[in-house]
Amino acid sequence: MKRDEIDDRLGALLKEHTPQAADSNEWFTRKVLNRLPPKPKRSYTWLTVATYIVCFAVCIMVWLWFFLSLTPGIILVKDVVVAAILVAVTVALLWYVLRSMLRSSEAWW
Repeated sequence: MKRDEIDDRLGALLKEHTPQAADSNEWFTRKVLNRLPPKPKRSYTWLTVATYIVCFAVCIMVWLWFFLSLTPGIILVKDVVVAAILVAVTVALLWYVLRSMLRSSEAWW
């Protein structure tokens, strides 16, 4: 991105109208900033819960699709492989949910 005349004029305008700390005490700004309360952390637990709900819904739909697509009386190698993958994904999803619940500092459940 190239810098043009408008960028230069805007930068000069901002520098011109920016309030400055008092010249007599150069540490004023740092002292004030050090005494401010800590910035509150944003909580994204709602996003985590929503993601887990969507993942569980998808997992249930895939399990239903798997059971409805089975041919009665015939077990194929494909069926065994798909079942193993579904079990692994389901166990991993449960592991992530339990781990995040146990590690969380705030109770979101």
